[in-house]
Amino acid sequence: MFGIEQEHTLLQQNVKWLLGWPVGGYPGPQRITEQAGVVLSLDPKPIEGDWNGAGCYTNYSTKSMWEEGGFDVIKKAILNLSLRHKEHISAYGEGNERRLTGKHETASIDTFSWGVANRGCSIRVGRDTKKNGKGYLKDRRPASNMDPYVVTGLLAETTILYDPTLETEALAAQKVALKV
Repeated sequence: MFGIEQEHTLLQQNVKWLLGWPVGGYPGPQRITEQAGVVLSLDPKPIEGDWNGAGCYTNYSTKSMWEEGGFDVIKKAILNLSLRHKEHISAYGEGNERRLTGKHETASIDTFSWGVANRGCSIRVGRDTKKNGKGYLKDRRPASNMDPYVVTGLLAETTILYDPTLETEALAAQKVALKV
């Protein structure tokens, strides 16, 4: 099961600055969708500065995550996600390095982390999921310009099909073959 929450940024056409923000300044009242002549941006951080940027958090679960013992299944999925962090980051949207700084409720793009009710980590598990021992996880790494087919495909591949022991065995065999 997936739930995707895509964020975007509207820009002023003539100056490519955030709509409703004074050029070079901070936002005033935001009734963006009621105004005409706007440009939509899926860039995760179209304007540099001290603000959050735009992500596309992806809620994810499998049937077994919702059954008794589901929290252990979630932790195994998180372990697999940690082992393939770089592969996921490379497919999670262009410009994401400007958003995933470790500030503004994001994890650092270079470091995998997870936590319960922690908005500053790569994978967030809700309090209810922890309390109930089953539920879903939220991947907070995808950028607002992510491809939902790529992200959901990678999540399923990594949490359902990926077997780190096979990769470890293959690397060991390769080292033997290379006499490393």
